[in-house]
Amino acid sequence: MVDLHAPVWQTLTSAGNDADKWLRCLMNGEGDLYETIEILAENLSHQLSYYSATAYVLPHLAALCQRLSDKEQVFLIAQIGAAIAAEADCPLSPGTEAFREFEEGLTRLRPQVRRLATAPGIADLLRKEPEIGQQFALSALAILGDRKHAFAIYLMSGSCWEEAAAACCCGWNDETCCFAEEPDFLEPVTVDDWDAASFSAEAVWFQGLLTLAGDEEISPILPYVYGSGICPECGRREPYWTWFDRFYQDC
Repeated sequence: MVDLHAPVWQTLTSAGNDADKWLRCLMNGEGDLYETIEILAENLSHQLSYYSATAYVLPHLAALCQRLSDKEQVFLIAQIGAAIAAEADCPLSPGTEAFREFEEGLTRLRPQVRRLATAPGIADLLRKEPEIGQQFALSALAILGDRKHAFAIYLMSGSCWEEAAAACCCGWNDETCCFAEEPDFLEPVTVDDWDAASFSAEAVWFQGLLTLAGDEEISPILPYVYGSGICPECGRREPYWTWFDRFYQDC
């Protein structure tokens, strides 16, 4: 964890270029906790962009998380998921200080997220504010699961999780694949019920958290995005996530 007075903070970027200011407020207990978390999180995730300050902020937020109540922890984690997921679009280079800071933050956050996700009464906490519950599940995906998947689902929020892009290696692509229309070229999978304990199957525990939160927006698309696609032009079958990645790689 890099000291908040280290020179590197003057070189780091965020949407307002003052992430260190809001982080100091949080760590010193200044101002309204929820409001400050929200401002800092927006500073780090504006327009789903990755900012260099994120990596250095994460270990501090992980340390702060341990001092908060469960309700406050849920709010903090819910707010920072988009900033974490954005790293998938601009991966850090292994071996760099930023990479080490980012990984330290995630390493310290993961047990907190697992504990919260399986805590007695977590459903009541997540359903109390449905939007926060939904965002907590998304953040858990960014922290515990595949960040590329989390980033993709954050991107899909632009269409209210009703459609997304797909592309086959033969050249066929669909910029607005509509899940609600149940297209013939998508083969959904059955996502099993979660036992509220295991985190081995990403689709299962992610859907389980969304269910606990009372989500009705993201859950319906999970059988499709974790399923397969059969190209309507060449007949090639691939995981949907491969189609999604290829569309943006080819853009």
